[in-house]
Amino acid sequence: MEKEITNKKLKENQSENNDNHKIIVLPLIIQKYIYNLIYQEDIPKQRYFDRNKLRNYALVNWSWFKNSQVLYSSSSPFFYNTKEVLYKDRIVNNNNNNNNNNNNNNNNNNNNNNNNNNNNNNNNKFKLINSSLIKTITIDYFDINKQSINFINSLKSLETINVGCLYRYCDNSIDYYFKDSIWILTYLNRLINKDIEVNFKLELGRNNTFSRPTKLKIIKKEELLFKTNQFYVLHDFEEISYGFVYEMIKELKPKSLKIDPCLVSSDSGASHLQQYHSISKLNQNYESVEIISDFIPLYALYRFLQAPKLHTFKFNLQFHFLSEICHKISDGNGNSNRNNSNNSNSEDCNLDKIELDFNKMDNFNFKDFGYGYQNSFQVHKNIKYYIDNGINEDNQIFCQYSNQRISCFSIPPYSKSLWNQCLELLSTNSTITNLSITHNCGGGCMWFKNILYNSNFLNDFMNSLANNKTIKTLSLDFNFNNSQNDHFIEFVFKSIALMLDRNSTLETLFIPAVYKSSKKYKEISISTKNTKCKIKIKY
Repeated sequence: MEKEITNKKLKENQSENNDNHKIIVLPLIIQKYIYNLIYQEDIPKQRYFDRNKLRNYALVNWSWFKNSQVLYSSSSPFFYNTKEVLYKDRIVNNNNNNNNNNNNNNNNNNNNNNNNNNNNNNNNKFKLINSSLIKTITIDYFDINKQSINFINSLKSLETINVGCLYRYCDNSIDYYFKDSIWILTYLNRLINKDIEVNFKLELGRNNTFSRPTKLKIIKKEELLFKTNQFYVLHDFEEISYGFVYEMIKELKPKSLKIDPCLVSSDSGASHLQQYHSISKLNQNYESVEIISDFIPLYALYRFLQAPKLHTFKFNLQFHFLSEICHKISDGNGNSNRNNSNNSNSEDCNLDKIELDFNKMDNFNFKDFGYGYQNSFQVHKNIKYYIDNGINEDNQIFCQYSNQRISCFSIPPYSKSLWNQCLELLSTNSTITNLSITHNCGGGCMWFKNILYNSNFLNDFMNSLANNKTIKTLSLDFNFNNSQNDHFIEFVFKSIALMLDRNSTLETLFIPAVYKSSKKYKEISISTKNTKCKIKIKY
């Protein structure tokens, strides 16, 4: 009797202990949500991240392993390589090669083939990287060929292809060259999934653009049928012709365009692309345009502002040129107000009586001006020359910039009318919501040391911004410097404040934190009646 009571108590104690240590399994959907939060917090969204952390999460249990497999394969960028299919740190099982090996083994019977397929499936099941889940792949421009496209077509979940320069061809001994190579992109027409987006980021330095494509098997170029979202090009070294950049943009029709001349691989200084006018005419698909650290000619501004889908526009202008236009009109004699200028641009015709249709005056075919400035822009005094021959401002410059000693301090007779048209387009534009404008003369003309902005230029410029009803984020950079006095800076900021008084749409205004201007930030906030727009210092 006592023994039965003892056994009963023992079972009750064991039951209580089991209840105290009972494991409560959360629903899978909650587990997945928690895991996603951990992944987003612990795994940096960078090109290379710590995969050991991810492996630790994958070893928690089978459910976490499957989540790790999905997140790693779909979120991590993978790199295609002709020798290894993908780089070892992003290696993906090449099912095509396995299948080919199996198919080539004619001595195996059907049962053996089935067993091999089952083994392959089981192996894939336990691989952290699953090729069927990959969403993004990066490939070198010169690795685009029949073999790589066949492999890419095997990635059933692929959404994005990033085409770049992976610097495997920077050696001049390898004959690869971007010029005359756009036919390579014809291979991308063979993508089975037509919804895949193809993005481009081409870093064009000195070495990877010199050699001739003698080692590439040329195929017939076709119309490009795949979708391009982003086209981003970095370039440097002015002794190279970048005419192929325009050809690529023309063929690819990207939604987002970004051009940056800041790849410092040579000692030639900041570079300037002599094709912005032509690029701006290809404006039907642009939704975002960013021209970083390089100025665009006035006609390019005119065409970009006509882009029907453009919502983000960041660019540089030579404010010196624009201010000189207003100086010229103020003088009434066509002379530039530069002390060292002997140019006279008086027109033989009365512009007030001539109607200029700028939608028809730039009907030219693209011309690659090559490198350097052998074909510099020529200014003609008589407006009739431009009416008869048209206008191409691809190579138009005013101030000298970079290490180049070429400049043209003459103002074309149509420029004031073109600037007025640009102001009208800026004032009435109904698509742009994010606008960034920077003054950039290239640092070569030293204008800022002795001449201030013309008041007519500044007032007209601010009036057009004040009248715009769609821009919500605006960035203005006047490139203030140590030599400019407080009176000049106050004059500029007073114009900005008056613009804010009249604009009820702006939500954010960025002004760079530079010498002297940063301490004027509070004065703008005090002097304007606009309480909606937040003024921020851009560091």
